[in-house]
Formats: sequence, structure tokens, C-alpha cells
Amino acid sequence: MSTSDPEPTEGSSPAKPLTMAATIAALGIVFGDIGTSPLYAFKECLRVKDADNNILGASQVVPILSLIIWSLIFVVMVKYVLLVMEANEDGEGGIMTLVSLASAKDKEKTKRKHRSFLVLLGVFGAALLYGDGVITPAISVVSALEGVKEANERLHGPLSAGFLKYFIPTAAVLILVGIFWLQKIGTGRVGMYFGPITMVWFAVIGGLGILSLVLNHEVLGQIMWAFNPLEGLGLLITHPGLGILILGAVFLSVTGAEALYADMGHFGQKPIRAAWCFIVFPALILNYLGQGAWALAHPAELLVPGFNPFFNMAPNWAQIPLVVIATLAAIIASQALIAGAFSITMQAIQLNYLPRMRIERTSDQESGQVYVPIINWLLMTGSIYLVLHYETSENLASAYGIAVSLTMLVTTILFGQYLRHKLNIRSAGAYALLTPFILLEVLFVLGNSHKILPNGWMPLLIGIIVYYLMAVWNKGRIAMKQKLSEGEATGDFENFLDSVEDRFVAGKFARVKGTAIYLAGSTKAVPMALAHNLKHNRALHDHIIVITLKVDEDRAIVPMSDRVSFNTRGPKFCKIDSHEEFPSVLSVTGTFGFREKQDVFPVLDAAYQEMGITPNPLEVTYFLSRETIVRATTGFSLNAVQEKLFEVLNRNSLSATAYFNLPPGRVVELGMQVEL
Repeated sequence: MSTSDPEPTEGSSPAKPLTMAATIAALGIVFGDIGTSPLYAFKECLRVKDADNNILGASQVVPILSLIIWSLIFVVMVKYVLLVMEANEDGEGGIMTLVSLASAKDKEKTKRKHRSFLVLLGVFGAALLYGDGVITPAISVVSALEGVKEANERLHGPLSAGFLKYFIPTAAVLILVGIFWLQKIGTGRVGMYFGPITMVWFAVIGGLGILSLVLNHEVLGQIMWAFNPLEGLGLLITHPGLGILILGAVFLSVTGAEALYADMGHFGQKPIRAAWCFIVFPALILNYLGQGAWALAHPAELLVPGFNPFFNMAPNWAQIPLVVIATLAAIIASQALIAGAFSITMQAIQLNYLPRMRIERTSDQESGQVYVPIINWLLMTGSIYLVLHYETSENLASAYGIAVSLTMLVTTILFGQYLRHKLNIRSAGAYALLTPFILLEVLFVLGNSHKILPNGWMPLLIGIIVYYLMAVWNKGRIAMKQKLSEGEATGDFENFLDSVEDRFVAGKFARVKGTAIYLAGSTKAVPMALAHNLKHNRALHDHIIVITLKVDEDRAIVPMSDRVSFNTRGPKFCKIDSHEEFPSVLSVTGTFGFREKQDVFPVLDAAYQEMGITPNPLEVTYFLSRETIVRATTGFSLNAVQEKLFEVLNRNSLSATAYFNLPPGRVVELGMQVEL
């Protein structure tokens, strides 16, 4: 964050007001996933099989529509748009932000276990989003391209079945490569490009719904009963087994709701809320009603393998244009989860749950808009594999839902703890208020649980693997920090400088021109790099600055007024009675929020100003420590598997030089071994 960045305030960020441009950009990023759900959600609901292994067809159209409509109202509008989005830190949202807010008052010793549980729960929910981020682009793109099959049949089959078998996965792979290649330009720019297309998409799906309702007006009276919540509840009560299976498919209509909260920091509350209320929600409702009307009017066609009411609502002449706009919308749909994965990754790195990776800021105004190359290419690889492995949207749908439904449940649990602090009530009271959401989401999890064994294990496995990596890295970093603190020079900083001063007077240290910058991991001890440099090189620079960068786990963004502090542990300017001055020493701390990339240079500029110096960049040397992990002979901090995994992660993490964008030619790394 540069010093020119606007200072954030509580609540929604003032830098993100309600404007048409922001609303359109939010459409292009935030609502792409949920906006393409009509491509496959209603179809999959009608493909659920009853106790006799027969697909439902038109027999449960109205109850299914009722469940979809009220899920959109209850889960998306009430829970996320109205309630959960209020749980923000300087306008920033996402599950890691919610963890911070939910556990902010649990730092006292008696509540540390409670806080640890909430943190681990949030980390697990965040890890599951990576599994969702892999499958969402795959199912969205494949579902759109399958419209080519519908168009081919409606146009009397100019394309052969053999051609289509290879065309759809090939086109899907090429599109996915293009989607992930575009990420490097930034979510803000992508949103501005994609926003107008998404607006056209919502106009198209809303228009299709109206057209179907008009053409099938004879069933309009039946369709309107879908607004009665008792229709859906009746199905769940009278046929609980079948109802839960249907809920597993209905859940596909609300996937993407988590992205509203995760991507809030990109665009702000007001643009997201406006886009949902005035564009997205009406279009979705109209389209689902239109699909339901078509299904009731054409019950026999629902029994045809591979049918899709969405494309069948359109007239013949509109089939090809609809496939094109659906494909573009599917491309855009991938953005919500991809952008969310980038944000989560940055937060996890800041909070020491993932090793350092290269993070690129894609906006000078919005701190939340970032690009993480390695995560981008890993998601792309996973999505391409799923397309080639599962081939059809039906197969992908059978793997979709379990990970994100668990994430939603985790969000509700954490939000309950947030309400406990916000309203100053007991946990029981907070969860009593959220009981309807918890019950529904438990049913969603149960409805998706049957997918685990066929195909749903894959995104779930991805989430579990990511969670394990995050847990091991965090445990290893805590152990390493403890070991390093044991090996660092102990005692008061001032006493350390006094001992150095004595040896300087005795002529045991040489004076070196320039400025030495030491990056320290802790403010409580003398940095190992400083102690080792003095021990082995016996040299003191004209100016010595010790910089400690830390992350405030309870704030997403730290205002510039709280960014830099100067520590008085040691003398600021020390002089001795000799021909030479003892070098001036300054200890400075830079504090960043967990959504901010740690930038050493604004902190360093503040240190220069405090010391009253303007050093030549060519005379500045940065001293860092580089740790090598070795297996301890006794008192293991990690088991053998964890230690090996942590060693691999540590070895492949981005160096501090690259992470902080330090000039490579001015960096000295002092290596040391750490026993774990």
C-alpha cells in the first residue's frame, strides 16, 4: 500500500460508492457464477430419480421451483446480501475476515481454545473454496457449450455426434486457458470488460423467461404457486428422502452466493446489493419460472436424455446466438471464485497459513484486487483435468456442491459468533436467530452428501489437502519462530547496543559507509541477521535500521496513521567520546492488515524521515536471514511427515527478497539451520 492510498474508515469503504460503473463491474465478477446457474440447476433438479429409479420429469416442477425461489430469497438475499455482508472490516469481506471478527474478543487466555477452534474452522472453510474454485469454471463452460447439442438438434443435425463429442471438451479447454490467462490484467479491468456482457446476459435470461411464460400461458396459474413456500416445504415433509435429494440439486441455484461476500472488497457493499436487487434476482426468478412453464407444457420432452429446458425455451433462430452469449457468461462465471481464491490466498499468506507466493497488485486504488500466478495456474490445471475427466455437465454436477455447501455452513457458524459479539448475547441466543439458516444448510449438505462417493470426493479432497497444507505450514512457522527466538540475542535491545558500543570503542568493529537495513521477525529480540553480521563481519554501518513487519489479525486494512511506529528499546542516536560517532540505530515497526500486502518501502521512508537522512540507494544494504530446516534429535515440534512437508514448502516459498521487491544486488542473506 502506498502512502497515497486513501485512509479507510469503519464499515463500507468510502472508496467504493454506489455508481453505475461499480455496479456493472460487480455484475461481471461477483454474479457470474450464480448468474449461469439456470444453465444446469433446474435441469439437474428434474433429473433426480425417485424410489423406483425414474427421473422426476414434470411431476414435481412447482415444488422444485418453490424450493429454488425461496432458496434464492432465504440464502442469497437474506443471509448474504442483507446480513453477512454487514460483517465486514473496512469494507472487506470473505471467510477469513469473518474469522477475525468472530474471534476478536476471544484473545484472553481463558478463551484461546475457543479462538483457535474458530480460526481452524474458518481455515477449513477457506480451503474448501479452492475445491469449488476448480470445479466452477469447468461446469459453467461445459454447460454453456452443451447448448451446441441442443442447437444442433433444433437445426436438424448439421453436426455429427462424433464431432460434438470432441468439440465440446476441446472448446472448453481452450476457453479455460483464455479465462485464466486474462486474470493477470486484474479483476477490476476484467469486471469492466465483462460487466456489460453480463448485463446483456441477465437481460437475455430474463427475456427468455418472460417469452416462455407468454408462450405457455396456459400453465401460468400453476407456475405462480411456486411463490408459496408451502409447496416446497410440503415436498420435504411428505417425501423427505426424495426432498433431500432434490435439495442437493436445488443447491446448484445458490452456488456463487459465497462469492458475494468473498469479493465484497473488490467492489463494495452498495454496488453488489444494487446489482442483486435490481438486475440479478429479477432475471433469475423470471428465467426459472420460464423453465418451469416450459417443463409443464412439454412433459414428454423432459424424458429425453440430455434435455435442457433453458435452451429449449428459445426459438430456433436464437439457438446459436444463445449458445454464444451463454458461453461468454460462463467465461465470466469463473471470475467470482477465481478472484475469491486470490483474496483468500493473500489473507492466508499474511496470517501465516500459506508460504510466501508472488502477489501482484492489479489496482492502485483497491487493495483487494490482486493476482496470484501460482494459484491461477493450479486452478487452471485442475479445471482442465475435470473437463477432460468428467466430459459432461451432468457428471460435473454430480461432483459439485458438497464443498461449497460445507463452506456456507461454516460461514453461518462463524457469523453466529460475530452476532454474539455484535449484539452482546450468548452463543445460544445468536444461533437461535440463525436456526433456520443452519437447518437449511444442513439439509443442503445432506442433499449433496450422496455425491461424495461417485464424484464429489474430488473437490472435497482438494479442500482437505489445502487445509492440511495450511495447518502444517502454520504449525511449522510457529515452531520455527519459537526456535529462532531461542537462538536470537536475548536481553534488552539497549543492553545489546551497549555491549556493541563497548566493543566499538575498543576498536573491534570497523566503520562502514552506508545504511544497513535489518528485517526482523519479532520486536522482542535482536534480529539473528544483525547478531551474526556483527559476530562474523565485525562491521557497523553509518546508519542501522531494524524493521519489523507484522500483521494485525483483527483488521483487514490498517490506516496510514497506525502504519508505522518507532520503538524506544534502544538509543535512537548514540555518541561516544571518540573521534567517531557510534552509528545511529532505529527500530521501527510496520503494521499491515491481513488483506494488505506487506510493503517495506513506506515503512523505510518513514524511518529515513525519522532519522533525518536521505541515503543513496546504492549505499543501502538489506540483511536477511534464510533458514534451513533440519530434523531435531529430540523434542520434535513436528512429526516426520509434517517436518518433511514443511521443509519442502519452506524451500519452495518465495524468498523475502522477491516477496518484498528488494533490489537483489543490495541484499545479503545469512543462512542458519533450524531444528524442528
